[in-house]
Amino acid sequence: MDRDDHSRSITVSIIAFCGFVLLLALAFPFWSPVVLTWYESVRTPLAGNLDSTSSRATEPAPTISTWSDAEIKAALMQCVHSVAPIDAVLDPIAPIRDGECGTPTPVLLRSLSSRDTVAFDPPLVVNCTMVVALHRWLHEAVQPAAKEAFGSPVIRVIGSSYACRTAYNEPNARLSQHAFANAVDLPIFILADGRKVDVTQGWGPTKRDLIAAAKKSAAATGSSGQQKADSNNKLASTDLVKVSASQAPKDDMKQPEATAGSSDRANSSDAKFLRLAVQGACNIFSTVLSPEANDVHRTHFHLDLQDRGSANVCK
Repeated sequence: MDRDDHSRSITVSIIAFCGFVLLLALAFPFWSPVVLTWYESVRTPLAGNLDSTSSRATEPAPTISTWSDAEIKAALMQCVHSVAPIDAVLDPIAPIRDGECGTPTPVLLRSLSSRDTVAFDPPLVVNCTMVVALHRWLHEAVQPAAKEAFGSPVIRVIGSSYACRTAYNEPNARLSQHAFANAVDLPIFILADGRKVDVTQGWGPTKRDLIAAAKKSAAATGSSGQQKADSNNKLASTDLVKVSASQAPKDDMKQPEATAGSSDRANSSDAKFLRLAVQGACNIFSTVLSPEANDVHRTHFHLDLQDRGSANVCK
């Protein structure tokens, strides 16, 4: 190649480079700092605090596989598209891959806002689809329920999220949706007026509690009736003892009070709010488990977006 050809080649290269830089400059406004940070951190190890949530912490480390660049880029584009329209404060973190657990584009969700801002304590490690679903739930169900029940909005939610574990921590069970950053457990809601709504105390008696109480009451009533019959037969045969009506079994007097107490708790403002929140969640999440589901979920709500087709779970 002679000197003129070489000079023309350099000139073309410079023009091409400048054109590429100009293209990046024009496109840059469409890429938020979040996206850039995400992409630069794709090979960064996952923060150590997530390891503490894994039920496999005491087991030998599994063979670590990685997400491909194509998988990360595709998930990243989908994530940016889904969270762009909502008001969310979140931090991008490195892709999570622990055996079969993980997600290519996890985020650390700090807060969500519509009319009122709700902070998550601690921040939740979730996928972007969960961010959108939680935002919709807070806006459509939780805040209206809080204002109806208390006249005050929710400002903070206590919860937990990612954990590489099986469902119910059973050794041979399928992986939980928590293992894919696709689920949250929420036990406590804090209102702007300082009130704390704890699912454990606020829900009140479940249907299975009421059924168990009814069976116990029926058994006690039947036992008392039998005791009365036996006593009357004995009195009739011996005619030696007189019994005042005030000496009726005490269980008959206590039962209405216990039932009234259960009814009061079931109809409290806390119970009303929590039940409205669950009803709204069932329109958004594919799995909703409340204290009505079983004793494991007596203390919190479980919400996830497992692909169930049309067979969603709402308990």
